[in-house]
Amino acid sequence: MRSVLVPLTVAALAVTPMASAEAAPSGYKVTTVSSDKTLDLTSDDGTNRTTVIKGKVSGGRVKGQKVYLYASNTSAKDQTFRYLGSDRLSSSGRFAKRWKPKDGGSYVVNVVKRAGNGRAEGSDSTRVNVFQFVTLTKFYDGDPAKAAVVRRVDKAGSIRGQNWSKAYEIAPGTSAVFTTQGYRCLRINLKIGVADSARSGGSGSFKVTQGGRTILSGTHRKGQRHVQPSTRQQKRMRADQPVVVTVSGSAPFVLGLPKAACTFPIRSTPKQ
Repeated sequence: MRSVLVPLTVAALAVTPMASAEAAPSGYKVTTVSSDKTLDLTSDDGTNRTTVIKGKVSGGRVKGQKVYLYASNTSAKDQTFRYLGSDRLSSSGRFAKRWKPKDGGSYVVNVVKRAGNGRAEGSDSTRVNVFQFVTLTKFYDGDPAKAAVVRRVDKAGSIRGQNWSKAYEIAPGTSAVFTTQGYRCLRINLKIGVADSARSGGSGSFKVTQGGRTILSGTHRKGQRHVQPSTRQQKRMRADQPVVVTVSGSAPFVLGLPKAACTFPIRSTPKQ
C-alpha cells in the first residue's frame, strides 16, 4: 500500500499550483486617450483649457459600473496621484470625463476600472501637457558676477514712462540668461527698450536668442515706445535651450514683464 500512496500524494501536490493558476481571474482591459493633449491656460477666450479623458473598458459586462480617474503632475516636486472623479460606463463600456486643470505641468492621467464580477482590476493612462505663462524671473541664472550689470528693477525701471511688476535693467555690453529648459516652453513674450534712466540721446541694439536662433532683435533710442515680439516671433521659442537677452550700444535697456508659456507649475512647487 505504501508504495502506491506516496506517488499519488506527490502527484496531487504537483497538480495543485496549476489548478490555482488556471483559476486566477482575467482582468478588465482599459484603453484611454485625451481629446486634447496640449492645453493652453493663457488663451484669452478661455478655449483650449479643458480636455476630455475618454476610452473604453472591455473584458466583461460593465454597463453602469464606474471608472476612476487620477492625475499626477510630473513637472511638480510632489508627483502624488490625485483623484479627479469618476464616470459611469455605457452599455458598450465607454466613458468620457471632462477635466479642467488649474496648474501648468505635464500630467499623467490614470483611468482605473476596479476589480469585480470575477475580473481583476484594469487601468490605462494618457498624458496631457498644460501650458501657462510664467515669469522668466523663475529661470534667471542669477550669476553673482552680473549683479551690477543685470539688476532687478521691478516697478522702477521704465521705458517712456511705463513700468512693469517684473523687470530687469541690462547694461550695454552684457546679457541676461534665463534657463528655461525642462518645462517644454513654447512661446515667449516681453517688453524691451532703452531705459528712461539713460542719458539724453541714449540708444543701442538688443537681441533675444536661443543658441543660433534669433527670436527678436532691433535698435531703440530713449523716448521711443517699447518693443515686443509679434505672435509669430513669440512662437520662435524652443524648449531645449536657454533664452539670452543681449544689449549693446551706449544706454542701458529695460526688459519688462518677460514670460513664457511653459509646463511650469505655479500653484505647486516645481520639480527642480
